[in-house]
Amino acid sequence: MTQTNVEGVSFASISAALEGVDRSRLTIVPLFTGDGGFTAHLVVWPPNSQSQACLHEDFAEAAHIVAGSIVDEDGTEHRAGGLWLRPAHHVHHPRAGAEGAQLVLWRVNVPAS
Repeated sequence: MTQTNVEGVSFASISAALEGVDRSRLTIVPLFTGDGGFTAHLVVWPPNSQSQACLHEDFAEAAHIVAGSIVDEDGTEHRAGGLWLRPAHHVHHPRAGAEGAQLVLWRVNVPAS
């Protein structure tokens, strides 16, 4: 697994969610860390890899699928060119499609309510 640490960005939740994914074929590359908790990563998943269920309480996620596809927890397939959104406090467990997935993943911190 390719992981580069960027100050202020934790990969613990990504690592926990992707337990069981062939990490020798998974790539996570930090692209941007902005003020206020905005981050972006390039993520490349191997074909048919599935994440564990995860819940992000302090940030929302959005992913632009660049190539391949991801399938979310209700079975909806999001193909290249699509946008996948998950709000904070939402349990999700996407998987890569048969051809794998390449996506840009954005995370935005959500203020405590």
